[in-house]
Amino acid sequence: MPDHGRSGTTSTGSLRHGIQEGVNNMGNKRVVADSSRCIGCQTCMAACIEAHDIPGNIAAPRLRVTRTYEISAPVACHHCEDAPCAKACPTGALFFDPKNHRIGVNEDNCIGCKSCVMACPFGAVSVATTQVPVLMGDVRVGSQTKSFVLKCDLCVDRPGGPACAEACPTKGLTLVDEERLAELTAERARATIENEA
Repeated sequence: MPDHGRSGTTSTGSLRHGIQEGVNNMGNKRVVADSSRCIGCQTCMAACIEAHDIPGNIAAPRLRVTRTYEISAPVACHHCEDAPCAKACPTGALFFDPKNHRIGVNEDNCIGCKSCVMACPFGAVSVATTQVPVLMGDVRVGSQTKSFVLKCDLCVDRPGGPACAEACPTKGLTLVDEERLAELTAERARATIENEA
């Protein structure tokens, strides 16, 4: 089964240390949306569901398309350097992943408290519950309710990168690091100045 970041920090003390290390790094990667290209088709959401439709996971989108009267755009985890969701998590289910420059998810540690949901300023984290089998050896002897943190994991186990960006028919989603994000910000600022002139 793909890892999806399960090998992360588990104690609160080392979690905070990991977050602090993230602050000193070049910054986390994230998927950014260009609302001028988004047509609201929700193909990104469908691709995300398909990418996570694996045993031991929940087939649900880790991003959602938000619409106003004039524009639409996907909202996904920003993988904040000083992530409020990870700071709020009491069990280390969310942690800074220095190898992949992101906030990872250790699903085994989620207790469903929703502290991360309340802490996220972007509304990009949710918690879902599902029934999972209770096994005795290879024999299923019952089931129990299990909570899962649902947030963008950057599809780190997927060779093609984030499924949402690959599937977008208008190329409105891009995986960026801090350097590329600065370039995009400068490009948009120049375009705004040119449009106002």
